[in-house]
Amino acid sequence: MKQDNVHATPQSPHNVRSGLPLLRVALVAGLSWYSLLGWLIATSDPTNVNIRQLAESHAFVRATVDVKGSVHVDHVWRGDLEPGPLDVAFPEAVSKPGDFFIPLRRNATGWEITPARIGNGVRLVYPASDAVVSRMHELLGE
Repeated sequence: MKQDNVHATPQSPHNVRSGLPLLRVALVAGLSWYSLLGWLIATSDPTNVNIRQLAESHAFVRATVDVKGSVHVDHVWRGDLEPGPLDVAFPEAVSKPGDFFIPLRRNATGWEITPARIGNGVRLVYPASDAVVSRMHELLGE
């Protein structure tokens, strides 16, 4: 037995066209969303500074570090430390040479890089880039 599809309603062009405005709205919303994400990425400030580490530091300096890890303090942002050579163990994992911001705290023998309260007390130092300099001005009030 063969059944006729006499009672089936055929799709008219009107039904297809009614979906076009929704498609346009979806396209505009999608393009707007991706444009917004692109703008956020382009204008975001990826500078991360551990504020708690800074707060727990007795001194904060800008220093030049040579290939061997020797530290020479160029500028003291906070603390009772004089510019010049500084005997401190610089993290081996940080690529050298370069200019860095280094948070310091006093210990029994002198100075050490203040450990952060993340990981296993990793000792974070910050590259002296323009973005970090700007962030330091904000945080330290200079």
